[in-house]
Amino acid sequence: MSDRHWPHPIRRGPALASTALALLGAATVSGCGGSASQSQAAATQPTGTATAAAQVSFTSDQLKSALLAKVNGEKPAGAVQAGDYGTLPDVRTSKQTMHGVKVTPAKCAQATQTGFNSATFAHAPASVVTFRVGQDGVSEVLVSATPDAAAAALGNALPAGCAHYSATVDGKTFRYTVREAPLPGLARKARALNVKAAGYASVDVWSVVYQGTGFVGAVTMVGPDSSEAGVKTLAQEAYAHAEAALRP
Repeated sequence: MSDRHWPHPIRRGPALASTALALLGAATVSGCGGSASQSQAAATQPTGTATAAAQVSFTSDQLKSALLAKVNGEKPAGAVQAGDYGTLPDVRTSKQTMHGVKVTPAKCAQATQTGFNSATFAHAPASVVTFRVGQDGVSEVLVSATPDAAAAALGNALPAGCAHYSATVDGKTFRYTVREAPLPGLARKARALNVKAAGYASVDVWSVVYQGTGFVGAVTMVGPDSSEAGVKTLAQEAYAHAEAALRP
């Protein structure tokens, strides 16, 4: 998401934080921009009657109404964005963030530029919201998706050799560690991804991407107090709320 939505600790190192988040897989899902992102997750295509239900196409206004209204009692930090995914300001900022960034190994940047940033989602209805919770930034994104689109966006796992990588921005090199894990029992299928920057406690990014009925969603937390338990709880709440709000 754009830097204006994120708490002060992230603003002290915008290049570092934005690079980590852009490399997460772009939301974010998170197609999140300067300070947010979306991770990659595995997804399976439903069969039988579930397939027909998952073909439902939601409008951006419907998805907007299915976003969480509060996180830990906090209201959104800025206006909720809704429209075609590729036109959302935070998504466009995310793409711009990667300009001038050199990633080593190079394949790690190539792999993380798939997912929600693919042409499959450019014109898909979507909505994004961000929050400030203490020292952390929190984002949620919902994108209308058929089973095929969801599988295309979420089917890639972290490639071999990308558990550790570096990114050079404006002559400065930052080192990151990445780990991912499936999340059984959440939505149709879900995966969590964690990115940390060596030596920077404020750049600790946790993201969960999942496949719902007719949509894909993601939640991301970034900051010194973000955690695996926290993002899993948030993902469960976000998924349950979206499914209930979008149920026919």
